[in-house]
Amino acid sequence: AVIRKTTPGSYKLSFPGCGVSHGLRGTLFAHGLREQVDVVRRYLDAFTKAGNTVQVNFVGLSRGGIGGLYLAQELACFSVSQVIVNLLLFDPVPGNLVWMASILDVAGQMNANQAMDVSFVGNLGRVDVLYPYEPLPAIAFHAPLLAKFPPGCKLREDAILGCHQGALFLHPRADTCLAFAMIRDFLEECGSRLDTHRQLARDLNLPSKKLADMLTQELQHCTPSTRFAHAPVGGSEIVRHPKGQYLNRYHQALLQRLGRGPPTAAAQG
Repeated sequence: AVIRKTTPGSYKLSFPGCGVSHGLRGTLFAHGLREQVDVVRRYLDAFTKAGNTVQVNFVGLSRGGIGGLYLAQELACFSVSQVIVNLLLFDPVPGNLVWMASILDVAGQMNANQAMDVSFVGNLGRVDVLYPYEPLPAIAFHAPLLAKFPPGCKLREDAILGCHQGALFLHPRADTCLAFAMIRDFLEECGSRLDTHRQLARDLNLPSKKLADMLTQELQHCTPSTRFAHAPVGGSEIVRHPKGQYLNRYHQALLQRLGRGPPTAAAQG
């Protein structure tokens, strides 16, 4: 883990992907996530024993999103007055095949089944879960997880553009700018400070009007698809429909903030 104190009372912990830290087992099966969760837990124990109230703002991509669910389970023992956990899970992928997790894993030992349920976690605050709509071949073990969350948390699940990590390539396109905006909004609205003046951030940090126009333009592309997912209910999918009023929920909210109605038929193509 890399630990950095950012502002008074604020700390940032970052981990390499489990594929980097734990090789092929980490890449395919998310081995090593529990160890990373244990590191965070030790810090939380120290902070709370010192009498501090802690807010955790977590961002995790792919297998790291599963790590966020494991972290929420681990921190469920804390009261809301001690620890609040906010999660942004970007395409949480457990590294299991859907049919194997749903049929063969009768003991519930696969990541998909162990991370599926966080409905008992009473100190979840805000949870944003982002699912790129483009599927990868099943052999890539990249089916995402639709977890079960508690009714009391502020849950925002949304489908986004792109294909898994392709949505995070550092090029100012619709998919990457949308992903950047949603991650930025989550962190800033949860109280984390971001430096958006660095070169890469400047390229992706579009004004709201420009981003809205870019997303509206994306409605012209008729690229329907379905992406199978792990979920408590069998047959769950991430779906892009052939057409619609809005690209996704974020697009709808963005237009509402700008005082715009749904895109016109001409704008949609």
